Amino acid sequence: MIEFAPNDHETAIWQRAQTYAQDVLADRAIAHDGGFVATDSLKDLAKLGLLTVKADEKHGGLGGSSVAYAGAMRAVAKVCPSTAVMMATTNMVAEMVGKFGTDEQQARFLPLLSRGERTAGAFALSEPAFGSDAAGLQCRAVWDEASGEYVLDGGKMWITAGDIAGVTLIMARTSDAARAGGISAFLVQLPVDGYSAGRHEKKMGLRGSTTVALNLEGLRVPVANRLADEGMGFRIAMTALDSGRCGIGAQAVGMGEAALEAAVKAVKARGKADKIAGLGQSTDFRIADVATRLSAAWLMVLRASALKDAGKRVTRQAAMAKVFATEAANFACQQMLEVAGPEALNNRSAVARALRDVRVSRIY
Repeated sequence: MIEFAPNDHETAIWQRAQTYAQDVLADRAIAHDGGFVATDSLKDLAKLGLLTVKADEKHGGLGGSSVAYAGAMRAVAKVCPSTAVMMATTNMVAEMVGKFGTDEQQARFLPLLSRGERTAGAFALSEPAFGSDAAGLQCRAVWDEASGEYVLDGGKMWITAGDIAGVTLIMARTSDAARAGGISAFLVQLPVDGYSAGRHEKKMGLRGSTTVALNLEGLRVPVANRLADEGMGFRIAMTALDSGRCGIGAQAVGMGEAALEAAVKAVKARGKADKIAGLGQSTDFRIADVATRLSAAWLMVLRASALKDAGKRVTRQAAMAKVFATEAANFACQQMLEVAGPEALNNRSAVARALRDVRVSRIY
């Protein structure tokens, strides 16, 4: 039987994230929403071990589980989704290094990510014409026999933290084998010649996180930095996305809960006004509906995470949790914007921020 309830270690990680989010991150969230990149917050998370939750403790991680990570992500996203999304990519890269990397690669790259020396990790899969169809990517990695290096050329798009990362995991085509079979994965330690980032995308939400295009031009990567064998890149990417979908689901639940709590606070502040206007019970019903959907979404995220920890394949469960949680959170933010009333339309209100931030969760 799969247990959903967190154990003591998982609970401690949840509480660590929640305490930091409430005590420190809450005071920074508006600034991050205004476009101030959350680099200081990421460095704080590194000190707490929250950038490499699942990594081995000997490499600076917390030795935590997928359940522990989901709870930490939910707590951080509830307060500052911009910080949470860069926390997510860093944890994703660290998990792939831990799962597919050699002992030497783990000893070299995981401490870089866990210490936050250069802020974050980035995951470079999508390309201008290949987002959902990742198997068709065109970025090339050509083997140079003379130097014992791969030479990478191509472009990547919509890369979270791609300009501030200390380690970027890049998927590139090493052969002309049919679609997914020709893709390999490379770990790039930054800064390095041949790797440059474009301007920050001006986004509707998640403004405190950077989203950039990458230009790879003659980027040389030693064979020691190839993650697993040639042709394993697509498998690594899909494994990362299974885990990432659990994280996105947890992130969405946190954002939905932020909107719910802000709306309830607004309703309480209005006192008897809703009842006098004949809106009391209908408002209560809307709040109850949102709370129920978010609770169900969280259980789906926990189920997928717990199954993953049990060593089960979770492609279907993670996808189901992600789509249900993001739909539930988007519904929650829209409904709570109406429940909270006119003051919620202020761009700085918690409900308005959650609505702008949560929209992309149904896309990425």
